[in-house]
Amino acid sequence: MEFKVLGPLRASVPLPSAAQPRLVLGVLLARPNEFVHRDTLVDELWPQGPPSSAAAVVQMAVSKLRKALSPGLAVDDARQRLPSGRGGYLLTVSEGELDVAGFTGLTAAAATATGDERRALLERALGLWRGRAFADVPAGPLLEAHKLWLEDRRSSVLGKLVELDLAAGDHKAVADRLGPELAERPGDECLAGWLAEALHGLGRRDAALAVLDRCRHLLWEHAGVSPGEDLLEVHRRIAGTGWSAGGPPCRLPPSTPDFTGRAGELAELGRALRGPAPVVLHGAAGVGKSALAVHAAWRVRKRFPDGQLVADLRETGDVLKGFLRALGFAETELPRDRVGLVSLWQSQTADRRLLVLLENARSEAEVRPLLPSGPGCATIVTTRRRLAGLVGARPIRVGELSYAESRVLLGAIIGEDRPSAEPDAVRRLLACCDGLALAVRAAGMKLLQRPRLSIAEFATRLENERLRLDELAAGDLAVRPVLTEALAELSPRQRNSLRLLGFPGAVEIADWFATALLGCSSREAAERLDELVDDHLLHAAPDQAGFLRFRLPGLTRLALREPPDPDALKRALTVTAALAEHAASALGAEYSPVRGVDAPAAALDRVAADPIGWRDAEITNLALAARTASGHGWTDLTARLADAHSDLVDPRRGGSLALLGFDIVRERLDLPAEAGKLLKLGHSHSNAGDLARARTCFALAEARFRAAADRRGTGAALVALADVDADSGRPRSAVDALREALDLYRDCGDLAGQAMASAQFGSLWDDLGDFGRAKECFEASLLLSLHCDDGRQHDRSAKRYADVLRRNGRLDEAGDLLTSALTGTRSARERHWEAHVLRSLGDLHAKAGDAGESERCLSRSLELFEHVGHRHAAAYTHRSFGESLRLAGEADRAEEQLGLAMNTFRALGDRRGGGYALLSLGRLRADEGVATEAAEGLRTAAGLFRQLGFPVWELRALRDLSAVDRDGRQRDRAREALTKIRFGAIPG
Repeated sequence: MEFKVLGPLRASVPLPSAAQPRLVLGVLLARPNEFVHRDTLVDELWPQGPPSSAAAVVQMAVSKLRKALSPGLAVDDARQRLPSGRGGYLLTVSEGELDVAGFTGLTAAAATATGDERRALLERALGLWRGRAFADVPAGPLLEAHKLWLEDRRSSVLGKLVELDLAAGDHKAVADRLGPELAERPGDECLAGWLAEALHGLGRRDAALAVLDRCRHLLWEHAGVSPGEDLLEVHRRIAGTGWSAGGPPCRLPPSTPDFTGRAGELAELGRALRGPAPVVLHGAAGVGKSALAVHAAWRVRKRFPDGQLVADLRETGDVLKGFLRALGFAETELPRDRVGLVSLWQSQTADRRLLVLLENARSEAEVRPLLPSGPGCATIVTTRRRLAGLVGARPIRVGELSYAESRVLLGAIIGEDRPSAEPDAVRRLLACCDGLALAVRAAGMKLLQRPRLSIAEFATRLENERLRLDELAAGDLAVRPVLTEALAELSPRQRNSLRLLGFPGAVEIADWFATALLGCSSREAAERLDELVDDHLLHAAPDQAGFLRFRLPGLTRLALREPPDPDALKRALTVTAALAEHAASALGAEYSPVRGVDAPAAALDRVAADPIGWRDAEITNLALAARTASGHGWTDLTARLADAHSDLVDPRRGGSLALLGFDIVRERLDLPAEAGKLLKLGHSHSNAGDLARARTCFALAEARFRAAADRRGTGAALVALADVDADSGRPRSAVDALREALDLYRDCGDLAGQAMASAQFGSLWDDLGDFGRAKECFEASLLLSLHCDDGRQHDRSAKRYADVLRRNGRLDEAGDLLTSALTGTRSARERHWEAHVLRSLGDLHAKAGDAGESERCLSRSLELFEHVGHRHAAAYTHRSFGESLRLAGEADRAEEQLGLAMNTFRALGDRRGGGYALLSLGRLRADEGVATEAAEGLRTAAGLFRQLGFPVWELRALRDLSAVDRDGRQRDRAREALTKIRFGAIPG
């Protein structure tokens, strides 16, 4: 019987086809004529752990083998080839039956033979092999070890034959013999070396080097190892130059151990490095470009088995010579001229797979000759510029670290205990680092260096801008030198641009402000700004309206240490004042106001198109501009900026800035101007619903106008005081003020003032229940306003009169007046008064039962009030809207609108507006049949109107209250209110 295992398992008798019997046979053939314990067979069949039926399975496999090898013989028959015993099984193999025994016998004989006999014995031994040992048997650990031993013996025989062939000069025989062998084992260094020598002997040098390079690549890709010294020597003999003794050159610096974040950039880098196009990592100085590049290079290193080369382009020395020396060239082999070096570099990288890292590139010109030429190579370039002229490059911006990334990096440096104990201080500290990786690392290293220094104390030091750059240093790790070096590389134009762009205290500035600072045309300014943005010295991002805003990084500004240019700053602040005034004018106009001359036309048009958006974007800088102008002593400019700021914001949010213009005129001892400022400020407070502050300002203005003997100004202040007193429940004071105002206006012949005071008187008399007097006042006001040059007072008087007529049931007359007033306010481009007229029209249409037209007018009124930022007036429109919806039967929508009005009135402390809202809410509850809530609301409204001294409105609330509550007290209060109306009583 014959057994063959040097290849697929074969025998001279048919063998079972199942895997388990064949594996058992393989183990027995590996240890012929020896008892193999059953446990050994179990471990071989189930290396990961046997099942409970393992012993039975082994017995079944042995049984199948006995039937094949000893058919018809009993287990205890002396002729049985596979007997049992000693807890296992033994396979009897006679001499000459197993090919392994023949192979070992021939190799042993060849060891003592010489010459042709030795070659013949080795050829016969190798001829017994039909493939890999036990090729079709699934091996366990024992059989796998036996296979490796057999393969090693075969390789030894093959090596001896190759050595004999090479010694005899028979290179063709070696090449023919090793070609198929190396195809199966391409990473075998011995085979590769022999085949390379044979091919070289046949005159095929390139093929020989290709065999060596392929083996080298495979060793690197699959095992991460370099060729041994024997293979290096073969390469030196064939190529004339050697590989570096340590394998492919790896000049990468160590990766940062605590590298964190940058997941998006790393993923993009990994994808980009699959192609030959250079990858340009561009970002600001200290942002972490080098750390990212090195970290990414280590991650992809095994894709480039021919090596990884690094050069810092700021350092002196010929980079190409260094690269070529790293690839194995001796100094004497390098060309002396630049063209020759570039040519050699390109030829040497054409078929290699190299990764090249070029750090701190300053221009495209210094990068181009260093790019490897082969499609299997890749290049990473770090630079502070975009290098847009590098054709085909893949740019990747390395921006500032997010707060989360900065926080993780800080924790990685100093540990998590200290940051976790001081989370607020960590936020303050990282805010001072401005997202710059170098700054975060320097701060972390200083904290690590000084464990007794609390994060809060360190953050306080950093918040002092004069100390910040000095504090962000630990040893030679410092922020200031890096930023100073980056600034030193700037062109004179860039440095001058940065100097001019300083606006102390501003977080960011608009494009028009930057253009004004630079003092050049918008086109040239755009070019200069783009250049700074491209070099990461300036950050640009669109605002909500899509217009660019620029930010000078905080640490860069501190490193620049350039004081602002006063001329540039005054120029920019003048443009700011012009645009702010334009925005204030546009807020009260339906159409764009007339352009001024102090600002670019394009900026003026942008402001006119969206004054609210401009105000929201610029209000912080506008306040800063006013304070900056004040600090420089530019009083006229300060006044313009302060006044514009006051026109654009709620006076309660204006803070001390609201009084800045007032302080300027007070210092000049200009009483009329001072009074005018106070009057304007009072109107701002009044529009915002702050009646107490408004009255204070009006009273101060009145006193100053009187002191300056300004009758017209005194009359205006008295009219304003009367309006506040009427709303605050002081009708007697309001009447007295209006009477004096009328006398003053008559004395100085001011028709417009008389018209205004008369209209105010008409509204007050109507609230007090004297329609006759109200009618007389309004007719006088309309008549007077017809003789004024400005028709705006006529429209305002008409609006007020129409409200009175509507409340007294004269809807047609009211409609005619409001239609005329709407036309006038639109022609005058007064959005604020147009909104008031539209609210009155909404009330009129609701009274007439036209709910659709009422809603249209009130919706537009709300839109206009919100556009001009008049929250207080918008609340009255919400109240009108709620009343209109109540009359239309839309209870849910009515309640929503009245709720909005009520919330605003409460927030502003407007008791009169609250009374109106409560009256409508009480009526709404009465319509819904909720008598208790209706009575409570109406009773509260009546009480408010009684306290405020408005008997007509009190009577209206009591009339509605009597419908849901029959309490006799309502009748008494109604009679009292009616008495006041009939006899014109004015409460004190």
